[in-house]
Amino acid sequence: MKKVLSFIGCAIFVAAMTVACGHKNQEEAVDSMIDSTIQEDAVEMVAPEMSDAEHAAMIDAAIAAGQAKCNCYKTDAASVENCINSILTESYAAYKDNEEFQARMNEEFESCVKSKVTEAGKEAVNQGVKAGAKAISEKLNK
Repeated sequence: MKKVLSFIGCAIFVAAMTVACGHKNQEEAVDSMIDSTIQEDAVEMVAPEMSDAEHAAMIDAAIAAGQAKCNCYKTDAASVENCINSILTESYAAYKDNEEFQARMNEEFESCVKSKVTEAGKEAVNQGVKAGAKAISEKLNK
């Protein structure tokens, strides 16, 4: 029984460390990508006056652009930059030089990426716990 509890503890510890180490590296990589994207995207311009409806449409577009930018990372690494550039030059060209649009888009992008990293970490922990439980079950049944 002592060995079984020791094995369970080790399995949980390894799963937690795997998630913690992977999460930090992913978070650092994401922070680096976000910083470089923000620096590339930042443009100083004075925005013309907008009506409330135009402003609301711009904020909605910024949120959608941030989500689209976040989903670029589902593709292979070589096409991520092209994906991000096409979002700004094709889909949201009307707002690409607007500072408020850029800020809101990057805010949504960061939120989306952090959410995806958190979910990936939770999934890795769950898989580690399931694998540990399965291994223990197999040992007990022998």
